[in-house]
Amino acid sequence: MQFRAARATAEPSLGILVGLIGSAPIANKNSGNLMKKTLSTWLAGSALLLAANSVQAHQIWFEQSPDRTMTFYYGEYDENMLEVTPGGMDRFKALEGQWLSTAGTAPLTMKLHRDHFTVLQKPGKQDSLLAADKQYPIFQVKDEGKTVNAFWTPATRWVSDFSAREPELDLDIVPTGVVNGDQVEFQVFHLHDPLGNVPVKMSSASGWVLQANTDGEGKVSFKLPWKGTYVLGIEYRDRSEGGERAGLDGNKEKYDILAYSSSLSFHKATGLEPLPRADSTLPASEIARLNKK
Repeated sequence: MQFRAARATAEPSLGILVGLIGSAPIANKNSGNLMKKTLSTWLAGSALLLAANSVQAHQIWFEQSPDRTMTFYYGEYDENMLEVTPGGMDRFKALEGQWLSTAGTAPLTMKLHRDHFTVLQKPGKQDSLLAADKQYPIFQVKDEGKTVNAFWTPATRWVSDFSAREPELDLDIVPTGVVNGDQVEFQVFHLHDPLGNVPVKMSSASGWVLQANTDGEGKVSFKLPWKGTYVLGIEYRDRSEGGERAGLDGNKEKYDILAYSSSLSFHKATGLEPLPRADSTLPASEIARLNKK
């Protein structure tokens, strides 16, 4: 028996294919049916529904359980795809996490399991968790018609509430503190400068995804109708210069572009009852392992 998955590559795609649908029926990936509800009743006009077969990028994110336990994942949240070990989880070479609270900043204690990292700390109100890996193996991607070496930095932030935060990550998504009912405003920063006119994707556990562009100040708003965990994701490529980085073994590693993937996750306690979780999708690395048996 040959196992198959929707993803053909084990590396992050670093690209988003957008379905410009506007006020259209909402697609539920979990059931595959179209529900005859329009976006205009609860979405900002700039939000776009992503096609179900869009090219999605890998990301990292945190999720919080009802007992406040935190878990770190790598994969694609809306596809319910989790990388595993042995496999994609083993690509992390220098993963570091931080716990930001009113008491200050402390390193996170994280332990690797089959398809996740557990986090020892349990954050409280007004806290944030950060994680990034600046030694993820350099890999090749197609960029503007050429094959280039990408120095990719995956990063993530989790927040306990929508109070305003200052950017900390190289590519960061933070709440601005502006909340109007179910509509929440966020802001995107690259190297602490607002990043305007870039697409931000909002994902829910059921597989529903929406996209909207930031404005000139890097701000974007989303309606959050359901209870549960949401993950906002963004990608950015800096083609201004290539260079070299020092690897963990001390050797120099050349790259052509700097590529970033960052996410913001949070749990919303109010709203409509969440839709069922999307069916699980196997990552390409696990597909390859199973097909060797």
